[in-house]
Order: sequence, then C-alpha cells, then structure tokens
Amino acid sequence: MSSEALIKLDKFSKLFPVHFSGAPSKDPHDYLDHCHEVLCNMGIVETNGVDFVVFQMTGSAKRWWRDYVFNRPAGSPALTWDPFSQLFLEKFIPFTLREEYRRQFECLHKGCMIVTQYETRSVDLAHYAIVLLPTEREIVRIFIDGLNFSISLQMAKETRDNISFQRAVDIARQIEIVRG
Repeated sequence: MSSEALIKLDKFSKLFPVHFSGAPSKDPHDYLDHCHEVLCNMGIVETNGVDFVVFQMTGSAKRWWRDYVFNRPAGSPALTWDPFSQLFLEKFIPFTLREEYRRQFECLHKGCMIVTQYETRSVDLAHYAIVLLPTEREIVRIFIDGLNFSISLQMAKETRDNISFQRAVDIARQIEIVRG
C-alpha cells in the first residue's frame, strides 16, 4: 500500500467505522451502508473503498474474503465497489434469506401496532426486500395493504397512485390520530 493510501486508511480508521465479523447477530447491510457513507465522505469509494472495508473485517468475514481472493484467477483486476457490494451481500444475506424478508414484508400487517411501529418494521424488512421490489410505488402499495382495513380504506380515499412512502406513512399517521 502506498504512503498516500496509508494516510487515507489512518483517517478512515479514525472515523470509527464499524467492524464486521460475519456473525449472524451483525447486520451486513448496515455494515456496508456505514462504511460506504464514510468512504463517500472521504471521496475514496472507488479508489480505496474495497481495501478499507476488507481491512475492517474480522473472523469468518475475513476468512471468506481471503478464500475469495485466493481462488480468483491470477492477474484478475481488483474489485470496484459495486461488484464487491453485490458479492458481499450475496454471501452474508443469501437469496433465501432475502426471499424470506420479502415474504415477511409482503405479508406484514399493522395489527395492534401503531403506524410508527408498523412503518419501522416495514422499513426494516424493505431494506432487504428492496432488491426484489424495484419501485417505491410497490413498497407503498404493500404498506397500505398491510394497514388495518379502516385505515387502508381511508388511505384509498386520501392518496393518489404516485405518492412517496413517507407521504403514505404521514397520511396513515394522521388517520390513526383522528380515529383515536
């Protein structure tokens, strides 16, 4: 690593990026998002991003990466951020798990939760399902479908087809407050 890269790595390390071990209790998406944010702020996503993120890995995550590098053909170009991110998420959030999150998201119902709790759970599940749900419009539709019938019915009267997720949440909260 060049002296310039070492200086950047030192700066990156001082910004307190999280470590990732690959343990099931750690959220791989949050790890990647956090590191990406720090790298973007430093302006080094494409130049040093993969190396610095890998530097923060420990345990089984570090072993996975070493195995991946070892098994690549000699002379392969270094991975840039997007292919690395995709590879990382495929490893630590496999398709079957993303599919389960998508099913949970699609079947989520407000039930006895308040709209704010329902929104939080929707966002948490959509975070993973988003790869499989390409449009915000679809996320809004699933959110409204999961509301209690009376709120969902009122939402149909209050909303247009093309509203943002946040606007749908705000309308649902207003209806919930009015209905008490």
